[in-house]
Amino acid sequence: MSGIFSHILVGIDDSAASADAIAIGLRLAREHGSQLTFSHSVNWLPAISEIEASGAIVDPAPVIDELMEAGRTLLARTAEEAKRSGVDAQQRLLEGEPAECMLDVARDAGCSLIVVGTHGRKGLEHLFLGSTTEAVLRGSTIPVLTVRAGLKLPAESSRCFARIIVGVDDSEPSAAALAAVLSFPAEDLRHVLLCGVAGTALAFGGREYRRAVADDLREPVEHVVDAALANARSHGIVAAEGQVLTGNADSALIAAAAQDGADLIVVGSHGRRGIRRYLLGSVAEALVRAAPVPVLVVRTAAAARAAKPGAKPQEKSLRV
Repeated sequence: MSGIFSHILVGIDDSAASADAIAIGLRLAREHGSQLTFSHSVNWLPAISEIEASGAIVDPAPVIDELMEAGRTLLARTAEEAKRSGVDAQQRLLEGEPAECMLDVARDAGCSLIVVGTHGRKGLEHLFLGSTTEAVLRGSTIPVLTVRAGLKLPAESSRCFARIIVGVDDSEPSAAALAAVLSFPAEDLRHVLLCGVAGTALAFGGREYRRAVADDLREPVEHVVDAALANARSHGIVAAEGQVLTGNADSALIAAAAQDGADLIVVGSHGRRGIRRYLLGSVAEALVRAAPVPVLVVRTAAAARAAKPGAKPQEKSLRV
């Protein structure tokens, strides 16, 4: 098959979030007949640096060998799980920083979608510790599906993404997100809710003033939603609906997803980096940290071309 689900890459480790990413990757591969690849990155440099910092004199080779063997075991166990569910998968065992390795595998293997688990860190821990998931979001040239720990998939009798919410505005990333959804198979497009947000996050004042600001913003947002609806229906998505929300974009979309019983939120992203990202914030990254359902983040073509791939990782490839 072709399209967003043609070749799915799932980055794995031994966390609960990764287990849920594996589960959704397998489900999507079965539903769409996708090619599936699991990758695991052994980033042994921090472990060796910690040992050296303690003043101990130790041969790093056994430590590295142990970490690599643990990675092989994890991949083998995951591949066996895939085989039991009827999916033939590839494995990629890599050495290096996880986000860079994942992005390079996605590029070199021609993947169409990256699936990655996230712990949803917040506050100062998120700011200072960083996140492999968010590094993948900022660097990926293809859509990224993020999955938080504790995900409850719909029953097997239903599609994995039976109810989809798409955040729309008048930006290029939003257009890219909608185009990605419209490329889904018809079976996945039986319930699509297009949501525009009349945001009041930057409006200072009392409740009445903020309400007036929201009213002023509502009309142009309605035009955006109507245009998105017309686009969806021109592609045969007759069941598409539109809704105008108010408030902060991420909180409003999460609330709408809860009310609608959505299985997926889809948004576009500029892929901002550095201090500009921290000053301006990112709706996509805020959703990834807080949304209880999977979030599909789509980059524009221009933003994807601007993403700089990392160094080619050292790789050991195993065929299941």
